[in-house]
Amino acid sequence: MRNERPPTVSPRRTAVPPLCSTALALVGPGKGRTAVVVGCAAGAEATALLELGWTVIGIDEDPATCDAVRARAGTEALDRLTLVAESPPQLSGLPDADLVHVRSALLRSGSEQLWAHIQAALRPDGLVAVRLGESNVSRLRGWETLSERWVAPHVLEVVARRR
Repeated sequence: MRNERPPTVSPRRTAVPPLCSTALALVGPGKGRTAVVVGCAAGAEATALLELGWTVIGIDEDPATCDAVRARAGTEALDRLTLVAESPPQLSGLPDADLVHVRSALLRSGSEQLWAHIQAALRPDGLVAVRLGESNVSRLRGWETLSERWVAPHVLEVVARRR
C-alpha cells in the first residue's frame, strides 16, 4: 500500500475520512480538475476537495444533505460546487471526472450500473476512490491499485486508476 502524507485541510471542517485523505494525497490540488462525490454524507469529502481547488459535483439522494454540504462549502467555493439530489441507482450517467469518490454506494446490491457509469466518466489518468465488497474486488482487474486497505472483514477501500 502506498500512502503519502495527507493534505492539509482546514481544522474548521470535519476530519477527512481515510479513503478521501489517501486519494487527495495521491491526486493533489485540483488545478481545474473535476471530482465527482457519490454519497456526500456529512460533506467532508466534498469540502476537502473544494479547499484544494477542485471543482466538485456531489450526488446524494437526500436533498437535505445537499443543502448541508452547500452550507459547509462556504461562499468562496460555491462557484465550483454542483450538488445533485438523486439516488445512485437512478443515475443515467456521471459527468466526466478526474476523480470519482464513492464511499458506500458500490456496496449495495445492483451497483453494476453505477460501476459502468464510473468507468465511462473517468478521464485518462483519472482515479477512483471506492469501497468495494469482497465479492466485487474483481471489478478492479486491469486497474493499477495505488492504495488499498481492508476496513471491515469484507470491505476494501481502494484508490486505483485504469491501466
